[in-house]
Amino acid sequence: MTDINNGFKTIQFALYFTDNDDLDTRVYRFLLSKLLISHTSTYPTKALMHKKLEELYGANLYARVERHANLNIVGVVFTCVNPLIVKDDLLLDQIIELINEMFVDRTFFNEDIFLEEKRLLIEQFDSIKDNKRVYANYEFTKLLFGNDLYGYPLPGRLEDIKKVKLEDVINYYKNQFLNQDIKIYLNGHIKEYSNLFKTKCLIQEKDKQFDIDLSFRKPRVNLYQEEMTKMNQAIIKLAYITDIYRFDDLYEAALCFDLILGGYPESRLFKEIREKQALCYDVSSGYDYYKGILVITSGVAKDKKDYALNEIKKLVEDFKVHEISLDELNHAKAYIKHQIQSSMDHQSYLTKSTFLKRILNENVSTEERLDRLEKVKLEDVVKISKSIVLDTSYALYGGDK
Repeated sequence: MTDINNGFKTIQFALYFTDNDDLDTRVYRFLLSKLLISHTSTYPTKALMHKKLEELYGANLYARVERHANLNIVGVVFTCVNPLIVKDDLLLDQIIELINEMFVDRTFFNEDIFLEEKRLLIEQFDSIKDNKRVYANYEFTKLLFGNDLYGYPLPGRLEDIKKVKLEDVINYYKNQFLNQDIKIYLNGHIKEYSNLFKTKCLIQEKDKQFDIDLSFRKPRVNLYQEEMTKMNQAIIKLAYITDIYRFDDLYEAALCFDLILGGYPESRLFKEIREKQALCYDVSSGYDYYKGILVITSGVAKDKKDYALNEIKKLVEDFKVHEISLDELNHAKAYIKHQIQSSMDHQSYLTKSTFLKRILNENVSTEERLDRLEKVKLEDVVKISKSIVLDTSYALYGGDK
């Protein structure tokens, strides 16, 4: 168990279950993230579990499944008030007892809850076409990644979800889930309570070595696909290959370039495409540093789809002619610095970032990150702007059919 001692008024207990991402086990991990926090044998329904959390001074419990590089991570975070504030010496004992029952002393899985979570998941898939942005992202992701694991939904394939049974999930829980890498964090004003957690908490850390895979295929000639549906606008998505990953020397420069391109209201995409030309309702870019990809997303009027798509591509190419200015770079640096520094005031971010550094074998402190960001040179960002390649573009637009 790792202690993160600070002055937060809440105490956060976080568990991270990590394994190599596997398409065949995604559905088990996703459903387990729902089941484990929804009930126990003592509190066999969601209502009783919720009531218990309320009795623990409104404790907060959530679980989330995420993919980082080639790793699948189930994170469970339990946040409660510091017992010193409420003057309740038995509070942490009750919380530890609940955590033990959730993960180690689990003798009961509620089949009704399982069937409900399964039904909700299937309904999410069935309703994808009703949410045009979700559908556009779904189709674009398949087009961009193909058979790469990134091309499949995080909860697994629909056919796997439909056929999964509770006994399948229970078998996975008993035989694999508790045997993977487990990291435990205790965050807050915890000096008085650290030993209590370490001695009474039954679940223990397990270390597993991972080879972190930061890679993607080589760029291809721009693959374009468009699709017509019933809607009143068009959604455009473009993917550029940067070939710069999280631990590369130019990583911080790539962060700056993404921000200057479309990462905030001072970006070129926002100023030119949205404000000056009024071609879109929204436009932004995002950098996936695990795959070395820059993705641009925009919602435009359906009759301006082709023109807006070309203008966005022209703007990206224009970086190679009208290079990034020092003012643009300095503004981007200041914005990223503020994000980094302000994030340290959030307990959940601090817990998660501490874990990710450990699981990804990253030994860079916050001070070193800020220093590396400050050292980014104009020529570094220009180098990225001249090297990116348009790989995939997609448009979902409104029509009569």
